[in-house]
Amino acid sequence: MTGMPRTQDEIVACLTTYVEAATGGDPERLGAVLHPEFRTGGQFEGAEVWLTRDGALASAKRQAGNPASEWTLEALEVCGSIAVARISSPWQRRVFRETISLLRSGNRWRIVFKAFDAS
Repeated sequence: MTGMPRTQDEIVACLTTYVEAATGGDPERLGAVLHPEFRTGGQFEGAEVWLTRDGALASAKRQAGNPASEWTLEALEVCGSIAVARISSPWQRRVFRETISLLRSGNRWRIVFKAFDAS
């Protein structure tokens, strides 16, 4: 696909901002990469958890002062203006496994949905 390396770099930059902002407590940076219609859902400590964009930003705010987590890109598939990434990151004595759907909105990639499992 023409332009794939640039596209992949842009997506990786978006994901890096997401992980750093969400785990390091920076809701402003996180808000820049979350689509206005963002939703997330998954399993955390055996319970099903669902959050809207506002809930995700509030969660990030509670992490202020924490070091940002490292993360690994396990898979990435891009099809035109949509992409799906699978990442993992150790955080707070757990490993978060996340499947993230992205949409090229305007001139940048934004996260529209995240499904996760934290073990």
